[in-house]
Amino acid sequence: MDYAIYKTINGAHARIVHTFTQEKCNHRAKAAAREKLNEMWLRILDHHHLISRNACNETDAFHYDYITSVNTFERIRFYIAPLH
Repeated sequence: MDYAIYKTINGAHARIVHTFTQEKCNHRAKAAAREKLNEMWLRILDHHHLISRNACNETDAFHYDYITSVNTFERIRFYIAPLH
């Protein structure tokens, strides 16, 4: 099965950020997707001044609140799901 990393903002309109096919990943597409997702998570942690304190990392997903002004934020979520 092929996988992709998707991004949503406030839970709407998921879009593909990266794709991982079994053919290109030597039949380890999900492992490659998890590795890339972890790299993305670590990059987000390097820019901690842009996110609020409620960032959360899970096995196949992570999310954080991106502060857009003093009183507002956007919930950004990246997750791994089958490619469709």
